[in-house]
Amino acid sequence: MKDKRREDAWAENHDLTLAQTVISHIQNGSTQLAAFEESASRLNRTAAACGFRWNKELRSQYEAEINDAKLHRMKQRKPKREGFAAISTVSRVDDENTPPKYDEAFRQIIKIAKDQAQKFEQLIQENSRLRVEINELKNQKNSNLDGIKTNEDIATEDLQTFLKIMNRARNLSSLNLNL
Repeated sequence: MKDKRREDAWAENHDLTLAQTVISHIQNGSTQLAAFEESASRLNRTAAACGFRWNKELRSQYEAEINDAKLHRMKQRKPKREGFAAISTVSRVDDENTPPKYDEAFRQIIKIAKDQAQKFEQLIQENSRLRVEINELKNQKNSNLDGIKTNEDIATEDLQTFLKIMNRARNLSSLNLNL
């Protein structure tokens, strides 16, 4: 039996091109999405197909190369001179082992987290208040509906009134005949 192979199957050289492109982008500080787009144009595939192939099959095979690329990228970055002195004079956030350049970032993250927690608490309170208001409106609606007569109830009352009138009319006509 003949072994069938897909025409669009990934060849080893395609995998190698994809891996080299992604690692190069990581090393240069670019995004993996940009690497997928570049690979897609080189390999005549979609960026989504390249991303899927990378994440599903290749990433685990290239862990060491990825880590090396990340280290290379970190070494290439030069600390910015302006602002560095200001950051280093700020007191530590949590411990003595934290590098000074992260102190301000930690402060900002903590501030954002506190703001978000406060907004979340406000939303919970508003949600509770609105639930109570909804229940009150439902109860008010139900009590109003109890006082409202349906068309069927009105028709029944009208029929009973009509029958009473007819009975009175019959009684009056029989009294007039007896006179």
